[in-house]
Amino acid sequence: MRKLAMNIPAGNRAIDIYGALSGHSEAPGVRAQLSQHLDQLHSEGETDHHRLTVHGLSFLRQNDLQRNS
Repeated sequence: MRKLAMNIPAGNRAIDIYGALSGHSEAPGVRAQLSQHLDQLHSEGETDHHRLTVHGLSFLRQNDLQRNS
């Protein structure tokens, strides 16, 4: 449970930044997918919130590209 709480700020920052840059709102379900992705990275040893935010931005971009292809 603690692991999830640690990644919420990185996920929120990634969604806020990506939304501002992309000009559209988040897709349904993407917040949960992003949280799972960041939790996995954290469980693999990534603890830097700045790096987790960057991973989150990359995840969101890939998600957008897949939805729009």
